[in-house]
Amino acid sequence: MDEKTRAKKDLEKLSSCLSKFKELGFSEKYPKLLEYSLNYFKDAEHYYKKEDYFTSFGCANYAYGILEGVFLKEKGKPFHDL
Repeated sequence: MDEKTRAKKDLEKLSSCLSKFKELGFSEKYPKLLEYSLNYFKDAEHYYKKEDYFTSFGCANYAYGILEGVFLKEKGKPFHDL
């Protein structure tokens, strides 16, 4: 998979993860973590538009890691198992 495809896939995965985070009510319990994740998501989109796919991929994965930690703590399973 090339860098552009990988970065696009990670942006889509992160978007779904953010939606699930909000749907489960975690945005009220963890507003700062949501803020950090949204900032990384915006950065990932910015770098993707600039065709810096490597940096976009990194930003998306930082955000995903933050959210995944909450899913593991609260639900005992990762995002893809919810």
